[in-house]
Amino acid sequence: MCADEAVSQVTLSVCLIVKDEEPVLGRCLSAAAQFADELIVLDTGSKDRSVQIAHEYTDLVYYEPWQNSFAKARNLVASKAGCDFVMWLDADDVMYPEDIRKLIELKKELTLNTDTVFITYRNYGFLADLGIRDRIHRREHACKWTGDVHEAIPIEDGWNLMIRPDITIIHKKEYVNEPERNIRIFDGVKSKGRLKGAYALSYYCRELANRDLKDRAMDAWQELLDSGPSASRVQYALVFMTQMLLRLKEYEKCRELIDISTGRYNVPLSAFLCYQSGLAAEGMNDTDEAVRQYRRATELPVNTASGMIEFAGYDDYLSCLKLCALSYDKDDLEGSEEWNSRAGRVWPEGIAWRINREQFFTPPLPSGEEPLVSVILPSYNSETYISGAVSSVLGQSWKNLELIIADDASTDGTCDIIRSFTDPRIRLLRNDSKLGISATLNRAIAESRGDYIAFMDAEDICLPDRLKAQLTYLNNYREIMLLGTSYKLIDHEGRTVVSAVVPPCSPDHYRAGLLLGSPEFCSSSVMIRKTFITGNHLSFRKDLPGPTYFRFFMGASKKGAVSCLADIHLKHRINSISEDQSALYNSTRCDSLRMSGVRLTKQEESRLGELLPVSGAPAWNRKERDELTMLFAKIRGQLAAEGFPSLKALDEITWSVLNQPLIP
Repeated sequence: MCADEAVSQVTLSVCLIVKDEEPVLGRCLSAAAQFADELIVLDTGSKDRSVQIAHEYTDLVYYEPWQNSFAKARNLVASKAGCDFVMWLDADDVMYPEDIRKLIELKKELTLNTDTVFITYRNYGFLADLGIRDRIHRREHACKWTGDVHEAIPIEDGWNLMIRPDITIIHKKEYVNEPERNIRIFDGVKSKGRLKGAYALSYYCRELANRDLKDRAMDAWQELLDSGPSASRVQYALVFMTQMLLRLKEYEKCRELIDISTGRYNVPLSAFLCYQSGLAAEGMNDTDEAVRQYRRATELPVNTASGMIEFAGYDDYLSCLKLCALSYDKDDLEGSEEWNSRAGRVWPEGIAWRINREQFFTPPLPSGEEPLVSVILPSYNSETYISGAVSSVLGQSWKNLELIIADDASTDGTCDIIRSFTDPRIRLLRNDSKLGISATLNRAIAESRGDYIAFMDAEDICLPDRLKAQLTYLNNYREIMLLGTSYKLIDHEGRTVVSAVVPPCSPDHYRAGLLLGSPEFCSSSVMIRKTFITGNHLSFRKDLPGPTYFRFFMGASKKGAVSCLADIHLKHRINSISEDQSALYNSTRCDSLRMSGVRLTKQEESRLGELLPVSGAPAWNRKERDELTMLFAKIRGQLAAEGFPSLKALDEITWSVLNQPLIP
């Protein structure tokens, strides 16, 4: 299979071995097809649709029964390659668009003088292990795999190596086919006296330690040290040994292994090892030593080019959170807040630092300067739930509010229920005739007196501290213009369906998400600065069809920063979306794209709506997902040309969409 008119001095075969990989295989092959000149798949006994999926992408699909050896399987599939270079992938590997682009460019740089290319390999998630690993070999080296499990091609002296840590492949394991497989293979090899050498022993330590088989792991560790290992092999095993010992509360033993490794075997001190030492010190109640170790961790940035296994987040996010907590315990509130803020700067979507900020480091609103908030609650024939919604607003811990109930000429008992409340903070604005939700909301905003506007739906319920939490946050973080909250989902009887929906918080995410119709927060959880509305001439558009709130939030995200609280402050009642609403929703989505410089044809806009549903998981076949992939690529390319500032967030959102399983 040829890549799309790729110009290259060399050719590249991409090889996979698979077994029962139906949920992820199409995702991997659709990415690889964009840069590979040849796709080769070896199936080792799938009972699902893996073979059929592979045939959708390539005719080079082979079968060989599993022989308890990954090296044999790798060598067999590589032997089928016909290109200059051979790249290996696992079915659950993921490549983002930017890395696919770099791989296409890499092919133009490669010459036959290169033997092996190393690129970054990391597990999925922010707090994940990563390091460089050989991924591409010249064809004459591609059948030299050794090792029945955790196989490798030994790198020989004199080989010409290319190191490209800027290119990343992410390993995203969705499930484990055989949890005990690796241990079983290792034990079989050991029983035959073939488990020798530092490489195999370091991986054996990993498998035993991951299952907390302490005595066997310690024996394997000693065998490893006796084998004359390199520093990288000791360091690799040490990662898993320390994790096991900390889980088992063997704190002194953990510190001992770290000291031996760094002292006798030249393992470089890393942020991860400092963090592990800090945990061990805390376990032994030595908080001063823990602080020292966590501080050292923050001074040792991750270096993927070192050849050692590294872990993201230990040099900043996790160590900063630990220092935040320890400083707080010592009543150093200023230092504690600074460590927490530092954690937030490196991982904005992390939950822990957000909760810390909201609960411990958001100063209370100053007395005498209490801002007035206007809660706007539109209603139309809402007699079933209106009483609960109104009561939840009036019961807020923040008392200085007005509740504007904007009724759009209800014909049921809604207004009678509203009038039964005697609280003077309620203002009922009733339309003489039905004007629609946009005109009703605009009227309420125009008549509001508050510095802040909080939206509320007649079917939902505010938790008691919602307004106080949002007002306090917005008062202290002036860069945020529109703020949602996390929420729980309830059904029509008020029973909890989903106990916690915690949206991301970064403005980049919302700027990208609102382009594609993914606001994520509930409209009834939103608070917005009134000066932001008036200063940017924002309004609910009654002259345009589509989802009212989404259009409003879409426009707001292009003018200012949007964020969301991590704490839950709302019960949101589930509502279904009709087909007519879905079509209008896509119209709004396409308007948003056009406003950001994207130009799709009418047919492409229509297909975007058909392939990208408003709610629920999409049901695609391979052809449909490939079509959406191309649409996303076109959108991304045009946004990049316009200087769109949130391309990374857009990649993450589109990848999560394309990650949905295919239908047969």
